Amino acid sequence: MIDVNNFPEAKYLPLSREEMKSLIEGQGARRAAVSCGNWLHIDELGAEKQPAIRQLLRAYPEDMQVFYIRKPSLFGEPGDKYTWCNVAGDDPSVGRVGSVGVDEAHAISWETFNQISEDAPDGADPLMYSLAPKADGRYRLAWFSGGMWTKLWDYRGMANALTDLYMNPEQVHKVNRKVTEFFKAAIRRGITEAGIDGVGFGDDWGMQKGAFISPDMFREFYFPYYKELCDLAHGFGLHVFLHSCGDAKALIPQIIEAGVDVLHPIQKYAMDEQEIVAEFGDRLSFWAGMDLQRILPFGTVEEVKAEARHFIDTFYQPGKGKMIFTLNNRLEDNVPLENFVAFIEEAYRYGAQAGARDKETAGGMR
Repeated sequence: MIDVNNFPEAKYLPLSREEMKSLIEGQGARRAAVSCGNWLHIDELGAEKQPAIRQLLRAYPEDMQVFYIRKPSLFGEPGDKYTWCNVAGDDPSVGRVGSVGVDEAHAISWETFNQISEDAPDGADPLMYSLAPKADGRYRLAWFSGGMWTKLWDYRGMANALTDLYMNPEQVHKVNRKVTEFFKAAIRRGITEAGIDGVGFGDDWGMQKGAFISPDMFREFYFPYYKELCDLAHGFGLHVFLHSCGDAKALIPQIIEAGVDVLHPIQKYAMDEQEIVAEFGDRLSFWAGMDLQRILPFGTVEEVKAEARHFIDTFYQPGKGKMIFTLNNRLEDNVPLENFVAFIEEAYRYGAQAGARDKETAGGMR
């Protein structure tokens, strides 16, 4: 249950964890849920915006507690265990000027990969859940960061990763196994150490138009590992959230078959959100992301509000719920404060109206 004393300034009390579970599982909801979660890093925004956004979120508290596990470093030193790569001299950023991009110039070799300690990253690290907030009655989602596909191009760079699927399939499976075993440890520990209700990770499967790999490739390299994780999570009563930017439509049937419960963000201008809901809405819930390419940064306040209403009309399923409203990626400083405020206020206001219509309909049916 939600303790109102935890949210003294709230204009809308957050949904309880029980209500969120009901919404995700298509059993109805008090209103459309709203949670920006790990897509909102307030400290990275302009100093003038930060106090206003914190005050906004006190008035409109999110419906989920979304938090990262403490992420292993990408590169460490020999002997380090909480790292993805602990081979001497492996870090491609050493000696480079500027940031390290995801491309073949910054890749490690398979020879280096094969020298990584088998237990790195260490799933028993005592600080894994040190970032978990205190439970307050809301749904708790632990975010694991990048998944198997993401980790392949973290190690190898994007160009190499795509060719490795053909040239080095056994090595690709080794990467997938390493990530899977770490995530499995995090799932098991999250139950007792953080009281989690769901787990999430990101793999960007889509380009602006079309997926990076074919459904056949996904079936061979990624479906078995996704299913293994989902089966484990479901065995503990957890939901699985997946983030994928871009047009991933060709892979969604297998994502559902593997057991993913909630998909983020259904990226506008890459996929048609109404087509996706019509085709997959009976088998999937959506962490539906407000557009950051055009509407939030460049739209007017009224255009933002209209888009918020459109999203709720599209994704919120009467009598079922199945919608959590959010951003489609990390909020950047190019979004005017007044547009973000308009998005949040309209998401709650119109989402509550959708819930009220549900209640009236149910009452009429009885």
